[in-house]
Amino acid sequence: MSRWLLATMTTVLFVALVICVTGFESLLTGLEVISQPDATPYLGPAMVVAVAIVVVLATASGIRRGSPLSSGLIGAATSYLVMLAVGAFGYAMIHGDVAELFVFPATYALGPFVVGTVVIAFLVIAGAVAISRRDRSSPPSGPGEPASGMSPPPR
Repeated sequence: MSRWLLATMTTVLFVALVICVTGFESLLTGLEVISQPDATPYLGPAMVVAVAIVVVLATASGIRRGSPLSSGLIGAATSYLVMLAVGAFGYAMIHGDVAELFVFPATYALGPFVVGTVVIAFLVIAGAVAISRRDRSSPPSGPGEPASGMSPPPR
């Protein structure tokens, strides 16, 4: 399987899991993902889209030359920083106050939305890289058979 196809499928899974987890967090706790009343409804999705870009790039580069654990940790750390930076910059632009560049990350750094999204990013990146490693290292089923288990084409 192509590394970009696997990275794209991993990113789709990531976005679906984030929507599911944050939806249940909001439903069960009764809290909004972004609690500031003057933030637009697009701030949270913009943060998730930024992390989705990190997920696709970290997965593709991890498949190419990384171990699952290191790729997942690097992707998660980058996701954490990118998510807080996009949220801070977006809210500072909405609010019109430069101080929000520091207040927003301090408010959401350990919040369930940011932490949950970063944990999901770590799991999907590490899982996709591990699957790609396993897929490449599996030997063919028998002599003359491809690794996928399909029979060779007729001659």
